[in-house]
Amino acid sequence: MKKWKTVSSKVILDHPRMKVVEDMVELPSGKITDYVRFESRGNSASIMCVNNEKKFLLQKEYSYPSDTVVIQLPGGFVDFKENIEEGANRELMEESNYRANKLILLGSYLPNNRKSKSLCYVFLATNLVKEAKQKDEQEFIENFWVSEEEIDEMIKNNEIKEGNMLAAWSLYKSKKELG
Repeated sequence: MKKWKTVSSKVILDHPRMKVVEDMVELPSGKITDYVRFESRGNSASIMCVNNEKKFLLQKEYSYPSDTVVIQLPGGFVDFKENIEEGANRELMEESNYRANKLILLGSYLPNNRKSKSLCYVFLATNLVKEAKQKDEQEFIENFWVSEEEIDEMIKNNEIKEGNMLAAWSLYKSKKELG
């Protein structure tokens, strides 16, 4: 498959949390068109925590754009300069008050492939230790623990709609089936 060629680029929004770039690209057909994308500053991590009772840590958080409370996994942004495992554990501590003594990489995926090259890495976290947490005043997160069967039921009943959670769960289930 032929690749697109970048002709020029210009930043159309530069915000501390997001940079939007408009590229002029040449398609394989030779046609020139514009393409809007996010400039990638890093990747992200989703962390699936399992405790000694085989329950998974989920979180409820208000999502402003969708004006709803979403059920999700702990996780977030990891700068390209940061080790992905260290960043995943940092995000876990920031959002949940837990640190994982063991992280297993389950895989990665492109959460927004049409607008970004950033990957989301999914980790299984075990041997959890409770940690003190710094409060982020933009986050209102409630932790709760559920069984694997309860998560499957929540997905079946369309209670879990957040894409990173659904993708991470799919990776977990596929790895679990492989043994």
